[in-house]
Amino acid sequence: MQIAVYSLTRDRLEYTKHCFQTLKEKAGVQYDHYIIDNGSTDGTVEWLKENESQFKKVIYNSENLGISKSSNQALDEISKQDYDLIIKMDNDCDVVSENILGQIAEIYSDTKKFSPKYILSPRVEGIVNQPKRGFYIQLGGRRIGMVSVVGGLFHIVPREVYQNYRYAENLPKAKGQDETFCGWAKSNGCEVGYIEGLVVNHYETTEGQAKRFPDYFKRKWNEEIT
Repeated sequence: MQIAVYSLTRDRLEYTKHCFQTLKEKAGVQYDHYIIDNGSTDGTVEWLKENESQFKKVIYNSENLGISKSSNQALDEISKQDYDLIIKMDNDCDVVSENILGQIAEIYSDTKKFSPKYILSPRVEGIVNQPKRGFYIQLGGRRIGMVSVVGGLFHIVPREVYQNYRYAENLPKAKGQDETFCGWAKSNGCEVGYIEGLVVNHYETTEGQAKRFPDYFKRKWNEEIT
């Protein structure tokens, strides 16, 4: 199974380094990593250039284009190759479960016999309120908690879904993408849920991040409404 991962970066280099390292250590299988940098000024661009050989493709934007536009940049690049799964991994994700991509590949191999397409995520720790599960199903021997919206920390999407979808670029730069995408997917016959046996962590939690990078979050919160 061919897997593409894409990540958006914008400052917070410490988080980016930690995130990418945990994925590298715990992926378990080969993957191609695409990076879109949105105008970082804290040394992230320099670090990415020094380590560019580790990634499939790095795109450097001179300014912040927002989640929707930069995700579409990544998807346009990824669509040039024939991947089975496309994973959006935020740069503040801390991968916890071993062989996480190998286990995900097993689950999605099992879903090929079903007609719905599944948009899933590992269970996310480090958030205050877990999304309420409506019901549970079994896929590939794993328990999946079904929800209305999967948060975007670690979105796992079959290639076929992104063949028919690009993120709405009229949304605010940092809000509404997950809800809009999951709503569209469910209206087109997809199912949305969390893989309870696999875990990623929202690194240092939103509260901890806001204390560490107050200027970043002040800017981010403004972008959630504009």
